[in-house]
Amino acid sequence: MKVRIKFEKTEQMRFIGHLDLMRYFQKAMRRADIPIKYSEGFSPHQIMSFGAPLSMGVSGLGEYMDIELKDESHISSKEAIDRLNSVMCTGMKITKFLQIPDDSKPAMALMDTADFRAEFKEHISQEKIKIAVDKLLSRESIFLTKLSKKKKKNEYGKFVEVETTNVTDIKPFIYKLEAVENGVFMHLSQGSTNNIKPAFVMDFLEEEGLEGAKRNKYCLYRLDMYTTEGKALDEYGCEII
Repeated sequence: MKVRIKFEKTEQMRFIGHLDLMRYFQKAMRRADIPIKYSEGFSPHQIMSFGAPLSMGVSGLGEYMDIELKDESHISSKEAIDRLNSVMCTGMKITKFLQIPDDSKPAMALMDTADFRAEFKEHISQEKIKIAVDKLLSRESIFLTKLSKKKKKNEYGKFVEVETTNVTDIKPFIYKLEAVENGVFMHLSQGSTNNIKPAFVMDFLEEEGLEGAKRNKYCLYRLDMYTTEGKALDEYGCEII
C-alpha cells in the first residue's frame, strides 16, 4: 500500500537539511512502529521519498513524503498520525496520512507549483507592499542572473573551472504575486526545469523600494504544493479507516 504523508516543518526544524530530515523520519518510523516496507537486497532501507526539498531556513506548512506499507499490515490514518506525532520533536507535526493509488507518481515528480508567504518581522503597511508588488509586475521582463561554475578542458587537455552566466526571464513563472497583511503571497513555478525561489522574488521587491524585503527582515513559509492540474498533492489520497 502506498501512503502520502503531509507534515509541517517549522521553528528550529527549518534549519535541518534534507538528508538529516530523511534520517529523522527513518528513526521516527521505527519509534512509532509504523509498518513501513523495506527494499530488498544486502542493504535494505525504508521505501520513502519526499517532495522538493526546502531551502535552509524556510518553514514548510504543506510538506509531503511518500512511503510504502507492508502488504499484510493495516493501520488507520488516525492511529498513524497519533503514533508519529507522539515521537515528533518541536517544529514537526504530521497532519495527514493518506492512501494513494499504487500507480501514483512520487510527490517530487508530481510537483509543478507551490504557494509561499513572506512574513515581515516588522510591520509594513499593506499599501507600501502593494506599491512595490505593482511596480515589479509592471516590468515587461524580470531577468534573473545566475553564476555557475563548470569544468571544461583547456587547450592542454586539463579540466579547469569556468564561470558561466545564465540569464532567465522569471516573470512568466510568477503565476501570482500579491500584497497581504504584513507580507507577500506568491504562487510560483516549482517544476524540475523552472524552479523559482521565493527569495529571488523578494530580492526584486527590495529593488522596487520595499525595505522589509531584505533577506534578514522576513520569514518564508511554503504553504502547499500543486500538480500541473492545479490540485494539492493531498487531493490524490484518501483516509485509511
